[in-house]
Amino acid sequence: MLAAALGIAACTGTTPPPVAMRSGIVATSPFEARARAAAELRRLGFAVRELDGSDVPTLRAELAAGGDPGWARCEGIWTTDPFSDLGQSRFVAAEGRRMIVVLRTSALPQGTSVEVDAHTIGVYRHAFTGEPVEALCGSTGVLERRLVAAAGKSPTAPSTAEDRR
Repeated sequence: MLAAALGIAACTGTTPPPVAMRSGIVATSPFEARARAAAELRRLGFAVRELDGSDVPTLRAELAAGGDPGWARCEGIWTTDPFSDLGQSRFVAAEGRRMIVVLRTSALPQGTSVEVDAHTIGVYRHAFTGEPVEALCGSTGVLERRLVAAAGKSPTAPSTAEDRR
């Protein structure tokens, strides 16, 4: 718990990047759109589960480690020495990342709305304590757009180079 507090304190002064939320309308049913998006998430290595108790059908997907670097920018953060009165700090780069994706589908008169909310969390090592520190990374929107496209794609449509990545 203290490590988390130190990690959050270490990030003060940096503004968390906005979370890229992408949405689109596809010409498939909400069930089919959700199933296609879930299949794409699984293909990319995510663990996927359906959230119960939501008014809008929702998927939650997690990738414990990794993810394509093109999906988010994990900038370096400043860590501050909690044991020094001198206010020493050091800049550290992300050593890893994990991802959480929330995908919602709902029926509209013109088709199915697909909303994708992707959160990439950079994992850093505190320069003074050695404790892990987490900070939000800025999404590029690439994964979100890919999932909306997958939700509406015909199962027999030819894949593109982007799809094979």
